[in-house]
Amino acid sequence: MNQSKDLPPGSLQGVTVVDFTWVLAGPHCTKLLADMGATVIKIEPYGVGANERHLAIQKTSNGVTQSSYSINVNRGKKSLCIDLKNPQGKEIITELIRRADVIVENYAPGVMQRLGLDYDSVKEIKNDIIYCSISCFGHWGPYSQKPGYDMIAQVASGWTAQSEVYQIAPNSVGDTMAGVHAALAVVAAMLVKKTQGIGQNIDIAMMDCLFSLHENSVPWYLLGQAVGEPVHPGKIGRLHEGYAPYGIYQGKNGVVGIALLSDNRWEAMVRTMGEKYMWLLDDPRSKDVTARCMNPKVVNDALDEWVMAQDSVEEVERIFDEVGIPCMRARTIEELCDTDPQVKARDMMPFIDQPFIGPMKMYGSPLKMSATPACVRGYSPFLGEHNRQVLSELLGYSDQQINVFYETKALYHEEAVDKLK
Repeated sequence: MNQSKDLPPGSLQGVTVVDFTWVLAGPHCTKLLADMGATVIKIEPYGVGANERHLAIQKTSNGVTQSSYSINVNRGKKSLCIDLKNPQGKEIITELIRRADVIVENYAPGVMQRLGLDYDSVKEIKNDIIYCSISCFGHWGPYSQKPGYDMIAQVASGWTAQSEVYQIAPNSVGDTMAGVHAALAVVAAMLVKKTQGIGQNIDIAMMDCLFSLHENSVPWYLLGQAVGEPVHPGKIGRLHEGYAPYGIYQGKNGVVGIALLSDNRWEAMVRTMGEKYMWLLDDPRSKDVTARCMNPKVVNDALDEWVMAQDSVEEVERIFDEVGIPCMRARTIEELCDTDPQVKARDMMPFIDQPFIGPMKMYGSPLKMSATPACVRGYSPFLGEHNRQVLSELLGYSDQQINVFYETKALYHEEAVDKLK
């Protein structure tokens, strides 16, 4: 089992993060920080917990119901379930902020201000706090007060309009990329704090993050605009309009991705395809990488035909592997989770002991660091599981004081917490 006590310290050991996040963008950010060794204390609404505890899918094992969504985004964190509107709850949070290094929140703009926990208010409690906010549109600009989810950020940022077939991305790219950018900004702000002694306010917008990731469409448009020769990028489907070969090609029993954007392997690729396609080496539309990118249909039509003529996509991958052509049959979720050798070799599916379930696979960390490894440092906590630990060990409250907080309904924990003992 991959448990924190058996692992070297992470690069953020000793850093305390107070986590006012929900659903994905914020929790993904703080998951990354937790993987890197930070102590992440997730503040959850009294009685009900964070929203992701109620998202699909949910399974009951040994009398305890748990959500796959929550297990994924909250592993390695500590759960503090508290009533922020209760004066004693606010007292606890104030003391926690005084001892924190970082606050991360991703509520809609205005929510934290109404709770008296916006950056200006928190800065009065701790002047050098690093305060990171994540939202769909950020905290200023004409869209800032519009509500938004990942799909709204996809539409707003141009991702949807760039697609040949209008559809939601298969994963929440707006949420996760905002989370990654936020984690990067937090680490950078910590370096500034270490060297200059100052904290700061970080404002991350999902729309900004996705808009900044347009690889070709925006740069093409901007360069053309600057020189007075407008370029209006086309839409992206299974094939790329500006690269070739670069796309998803249909075979007899599935699809395969093929990409080659250099000249050094082009001849080997064509010769491997056989005598029928040797004309590609001399045709001015495909003789070099620039010509191929200017005339992608020529190359893609030939490759479509060749791939379909092979016995299977497995055979396509085998043939191109032998000559070093970037090629991969599309893997399924089941393969990746259960049999893929690369996922296993990179420790991207470790087993973690989740209470009441037992050993189960979870994502490993993609941040591979030799001296201070990022990894899963604990199971996903139960609602209010760490109330006593946080209040006693970090804030110095006595058992008697903590009991009073429970009596006044400032603190709450679910029944499963009692079953853990």
